[in-house]
Amino acid sequence: MKRVNDYSNYLAARDFVESLIEKWKPRAFNLIEKDQEQDLYNWLKQYLPGVPIITQYGIAKGKADIVIQDEFVIELKLAFSDDVAEFDRCIGQMERYRLKWVDADRGPVYLVIVGELDSEYRDMLHKALKRSDSGNILKWFYLIEKLPSSSTVGAASL
Repeated sequence: MKRVNDYSNYLAARDFVESLIEKWKPRAFNLIEKDQEQDLYNWLKQYLPGVPIITQYGIAKGKADIVIQDEFVIELKLAFSDDVAEFDRCIGQMERYRLKWVDADRGPVYLVIVGELDSEYRDMLHKALKRSDSGNILKWFYLIEKLPSSSTVGAASL
């Protein structure tokens, strides 16, 4: 069985995973979340052959979209246009992942947003993830936006 470090070329594994997610380009922006998840999964399998990658991984009474080698959680969401309930659900998921994954030192969580976020949602996500990271030496939460234009907002510094 391969590990992320087998492919990272001296980068830290978390930085390599982040770079893979940043390089992924959704094939279309009108796909449902499940299809985006499958697209990202296929991308990761292509660049991490032999590394265990699981979809719909059970964590904290829910399911993370993708988990790489039982260490890296990827939660993928379509941009929240006016869906406050979906935004609140996302914040709740991030908190559950903090409690059951990050606080147990299992590894980082990457929140990937496909589509353009409303600026108010973006601001609130930054604040929530920064608060979840506070007091830690290492960064645990990464926000990566995939925009429909040619530009892509990379991982946010929190």
